[in-house]
Amino acid sequence: MKPSLALSRSVLLSGLLIGSFAYAGNEVDTDPSIPVGSLAVSPTVVQAGTKPSLAWNIMFPKTISEVVHITPPGKLTLLDDYYVDVQIIGSSVTTSTSGQAASSVSYPTDARMSVDGGSYVQLFYGTSADVNPSSLLYSKKLKKGCTINFGGRYVVNNAWSPFYTSLSSNMQVVSLVNGDTPPTSFALDKSATLASFLKPYLDSEGKIKIGPLNVLVLMELGQTDHSESSYDLQDQVLLVTFRDKNNNGHGNNLDGVDSSNPGNGKGGPNGSVDPSAGVDDEAK
Repeated sequence: MKPSLALSRSVLLSGLLIGSFAYAGNEVDTDPSIPVGSLAVSPTVVQAGTKPSLAWNIMFPKTISEVVHITPPGKLTLLDDYYVDVQIIGSSVTTSTSGQAASSVSYPTDARMSVDGGSYVQLFYGTSADVNPSSLLYSKKLKKGCTINFGGRYVVNNAWSPFYTSLSSNMQVVSLVNGDTPPTSFALDKSATLASFLKPYLDSEGKIKIGPLNVLVLMELGQTDHSESSYDLQDQVLLVTFRDKNNNGHGNNLDGVDSSNPGNGKGGPNGSVDPSAGVDDEAK
C-alpha cells in the first residue's frame, strides 16, 4: 500500500467521525448538552506496512442533579468542586402613578449572596436600567459541599423592604432548573405582566428553559399572598452557571468590584461606599 493511500484512509476515517466527535486538542470549554468526544490518531503519517493507533473518548453530558443539590425553596449545595458564575437577568419592582401624567416608577432592587453560611454580600443594586445580563456579578471556584443562598429586597420611600432569602420557607426566593414550572397560582407565561427579560427563559408550556448546568433564581420581593396575580416571582431574577473549567477571565469580589474590574460600590439607602476595589479575590 502506498503511504499516501494509507494516510488518505486515516484521514477519511477521521472525517467520518468529525460530525460526532471533536479532535483531541480541541478542548470542550463547557459541558456538552449531547455526547461528544475526541479522536487521536498516532502516528498522523502512516508508512507502508504499518497501522495507525486510534484512541477515542466519549464525554457524556452532566445533569444539574449531578452538580448541585437544591434544598427547597432555593438553597444550593455543590456536589463537587465547580466554578460558579452569577448574572442578573432582570429587575422589575415598579409602581404606577395616576393622574394626567401617569407613569411607571422603577424601584432599586438589591441582590445578595451567601456562601457557606456567611453574611449576605451585595451582588447588584439598581433599577431595571442598571441591569446588564452579559456581566458577571460573581465568578469563583467553590469546593465540594459548599452551600450557596441568595436574597433580595428593594428600596421604597428611602427605606428597605423586608429581606427574603432562599432559606425562607415562604417561597419568596426559589431556585429552579430546566423543565421546572414556576410556582405561581397562574400560568406565568400567559400573564399580561410577564417581564420581557423572563420570556426567553420560559418554553411554550410555561416551563423553565435554561441550560443543563444552570439554575434560575426567581424572587418575589413584594407580594406574600401566593394566590394573588402580583405574586409572579419576577421582581429580581438571577442566572447561576456551574462549570468545571476556568474561563481564564477576571473574576470579581462578591460585590462585583475588585482590582481587575474596578468600579463604584453601591450600598442602597445606607449610602455606604464599597471598600474592596483594591482586592482581587478571584480563585485562579
